[in-house]
Amino acid sequence: MSTADALTLTEAGYVLNRSPMSLNKAVDKGVIRARQRRVGRSVQRVLGPAEMRFLLVATRLEKDLTPSGRRRLYEAIRQLSADAHRITLGEIALDLGRVDQDLKKRLNRLQALHRWVDSDDERSDSLIKGTNIPVHMVAALARAQSVEEIIGDFPSLDREQVEAAIEYAKAYPKRGRPYPARSLKRALADLADLGAFDEDVEPAEVTPRRIP
Repeated sequence: MSTADALTLTEAGYVLNRSPMSLNKAVDKGVIRARQRRVGRSVQRVLGPAEMRFLLVATRLEKDLTPSGRRRLYEAIRQLSADAHRITLGEIALDLGRVDQDLKKRLNRLQALHRWVDSDDERSDSLIKGTNIPVHMVAALARAQSVEEIIGDFPSLDREQVEAAIEYAKAYPKRGRPYPARSLKRALADLADLGAFDEDVEPAEVTPRRIP
């Protein structure tokens, strides 16, 4: 996991309730700046505390900020120390105390998700802690099934585990081929139901035709 000093765009998107694509676009347009971090052969964009604070404030003041005002606000926040919570822009004073408290709660929520997950760099997928059930498999099922249905398919899981898996996958999407949105148990049951339906249908009467 990244630290609060360097969040990936997917982590930041989860914390701020914004899509990683919109954050990536904000970096491309120069609205915010991102640092780069090399992970293996790839390079990740990561956002620091100043960017997180700015994005949260800018979202709340979106209708009141001009492009120029947005740039001034961003630069002011970048120069602000972590323990300072007040910004003055001309005659306007902003208290970031409540914003910082909200951001801290959101970051704590991201951190808490890791208590439910066993993650290993040598393993292709993270598992729900104490089980051999992949986190992203459960999250994929949530696209087409309710939490109750998922628990019915995996009786060893409880609601908190399922909901944590769903949230974790938002912050850490699966790479590569996605899991199906239906469990094997439910897919086999659907096939069985389809077979039973076919047996109840009487075959249509076929009139032989003479081939000339």
